Amino acid sequence: MVLDLDPFFNPQSIALVGASNNISSWGFIVAHNIIQNNYTGSFYPINPKSSQILGHKAYPTILDVPEESNIDLVIIIIPAAKVLSILEQMVLRKIQHVVIISGGFKESGVEGEILEQTVLDFAKNHNIRIIGPNGMGIVSTRVNLTAVMWPVKELKQGGLAFISQSGNIGTIGISVAARRGIGLNTYVSAGNMADLTLADYLEYFGRQDEKTQVIGLYVEGIQDSRRFVSLVKEISKIKPVIILKAGGTKAGRRAAHSHTGAITGDDAVFKNILQSAGGIIVNSLEEMFDLFLAFSNWINWSFPRGKVVILTLGGGWGVMAADECSRHGITLEPLSKGAFNRINDLLPPFWSKGNPIDTVASLNLDSLREIMLIVFEEMPQVEAILLLGIGGFSFLANLAKSSPLIPEDDKENLDFIILAEVELFKEILILSDRFRKPILITTLLVPADSPGVSYLQSQNYPLFSSPAKMVQVFRYMVNHFRWKNRI
Repeated sequence: MVLDLDPFFNPQSIALVGASNNISSWGFIVAHNIIQNNYTGSFYPINPKSSQILGHKAYPTILDVPEESNIDLVIIIIPAAKVLSILEQMVLRKIQHVVIISGGFKESGVEGEILEQTVLDFAKNHNIRIIGPNGMGIVSTRVNLTAVMWPVKELKQGGLAFISQSGNIGTIGISVAARRGIGLNTYVSAGNMADLTLADYLEYFGRQDEKTQVIGLYVEGIQDSRRFVSLVKEISKIKPVIILKAGGTKAGRRAAHSHTGAITGDDAVFKNILQSAGGIIVNSLEEMFDLFLAFSNWINWSFPRGKVVILTLGGGWGVMAADECSRHGITLEPLSKGAFNRINDLLPPFWSKGNPIDTVASLNLDSLREIMLIVFEEMPQVEAILLLGIGGFSFLANLAKSSPLIPEDDKENLDFIILAEVELFKEILILSDRFRKPILITTLLVPADSPGVSYLQSQNYPLFSSPAKMVQVFRYMVNHFRWKNRI
């Protein structure tokens, strides 16, 4: 049976039950998000005590919205005890899709569990599909819909579908995604999953939604585990399925149950099964979003062998990266004769003469670009370059410009250094695209420190704060490519 979830993620009209002008209410925040982010469809605030909500005409009930105004989706953010009455109104208006943000259901105890079952039974009897309850809303960038209980703006459109059992983690996560330039297609705060489950979302975004390229899930517990694992096995051969699993310890299981009413299982067994099915199991939110950004840049590139060259401005960085490659089964490819000879002509006699390529703190920016070109030209079997310790030239030049000991005339030369490093990074991006091979970058500097690093971030380019994080993300991409292509 094909799931008809399009009205959730491509609605042409929305009614928000519980919309409010009170800035301290969730109904205000959700309404404000919808309006501020320029939702492309028709918006009908529902509030019996207000004639206008944030400049939009408000209606006492759904039934008061003019008959000729079809409503695709209802979003509810009122006390749980009143939710059933809204569903009854939906039946009269022939509306079949609802997001229930309201809490107070099975996560709150026995009475809430009974209420949730009553709402679910009514919905099933009238073919109403539910996201939630006890969630924080949804996002769909294809119609500029940001209906969540957290101030969010300036989301970038892209190919990520992110489903989270934790509303807090999910909404903060999409804020992080916006800040890091990760393109979002859809976000779902799954809540208690009284009706639609993680497996349902996985099926829809994996099989039916062509705009989704990567699926990310924050998971506390699975109801229909057999179906979920079967879908992971099928869909991961088409699209990466990235999973962050929580609630595996005794304390975590207790917290998950009180949080969303989730029933969780043994963490190690769960992860092993999903990894065997092709799922990418990450260990932290940071790792998940690093991987989102990497896939958004390099999802269609090839990584069948996991062979790399390390290029570093300092020996310590190279040693750390080599250790991580060894731990994760990433191969340091020996330099070919042609590559060795050409690089040897560029660097001082005391360079490392192998992989990792240590430039021994050479100040020649042109040599870095040339070395990367040589590696790609002379060693076609190499699938990525791991570049470490960059951004320091513009950082030092920027720092020196503030020194009273440096003459003003000399500071013009410092501007030249800054521009030269930014230009190098522009060429790195061009070089990577030309050969369709990633140049993964590790730097401890942040954009405020270094104009060069700031430029890379402005291009939504993946930057890693340690060799361990960089190598782990590349390992994930290699694993996914090999699974997808049955290698």
